[in-house]
Amino acid sequence: MTDTESLGGAGSGAVLPPPSGREGGPRGGRALRTALSLLAHVYALGVLLLLWYLLAQSGVLGNKFVMPTPAMVWDAARVLIDEGTLQQEAWATLRRVLIAFGLALVVGATIGILIGRIRTVRYLLRPLVQFLFPTPKVAIYPAMLIIFGLGSASKIAFGFAEALFPILIASAAAASQIDSRLLWSAEGLGLSRVATFPRVVLPAALPGILTGARIGLVGALIGVFLGELIAGSDGLGQMMAIAYRTLATADMYVVIVTVSLIGFFLDRIFLFIRARLLAWSPEEGR
Repeated sequence: MTDTESLGGAGSGAVLPPPSGREGGPRGGRALRTALSLLAHVYALGVLLLLWYLLAQSGVLGNKFVMPTPAMVWDAARVLIDEGTLQQEAWATLRRVLIAFGLALVVGATIGILIGRIRTVRYLLRPLVQFLFPTPKVAIYPAMLIIFGLGSASKIAFGFAEALFPILIASAAAASQIDSRLLWSAEGLGLSRVATFPRVVLPAALPGILTGARIGLVGALIGVFLGELIAGSDGLGQMMAIAYRTLATADMYVVIVTVSLIGFFLDRIFLFIRARLLAWSPEEGR
């Protein structure tokens, strides 16, 4: 008798019990992945801090004015936090990022689904998207400043422009690849073609939409930050511009670390929400 047969192979008729969560099932596997992910992030942060410290101490990239140590940046951050400046500027940037991303998600997913599912819309809009997508968005920033002014509206527009196309293209691709049998089954059950969009098309395309949305979220942060850097009165980008002009290099690194942390935590929050929205997906359940 082979090992396979002794464990319940084709001829034995025995059935192996399903693994429990503690023995490596879905619940135990998810907990293990979470622990490993946390460990990987701690490890990555430690490596970056060590590399930063070594570069600053060695002077390879310049003296400590050019490359301040992590301790010097931490001291500068504490001063800015005590003054309330860092929190105020970080919130101004975060608020614009969330607005820009929310607008891009609604517009991009809507247009993308329409392009993916309606032939007339695809013929009309796809050439326009193909023309605008590779255009460097920073090239149209001056025009946006003239149109929207120097306030928050132009910064939100910058973030919207950077976030829109990844979401739109991913949504169009996901919507165009939906199994036609799903739509036939829905229509056979009495749903109209219009009713299939919220009931069938959107759920089926959701994994692809969220993949584009994750990229778009980073784009929104980049666009808003660049907008504040180019022409702004507040926000982390403007804080960076002031630190650069006044040669406050420690403050520059405070901004770099702060915007990096904002991006990291936004991505973690997005992945948490994505996992809840796609709890039915085999990929998320593993």
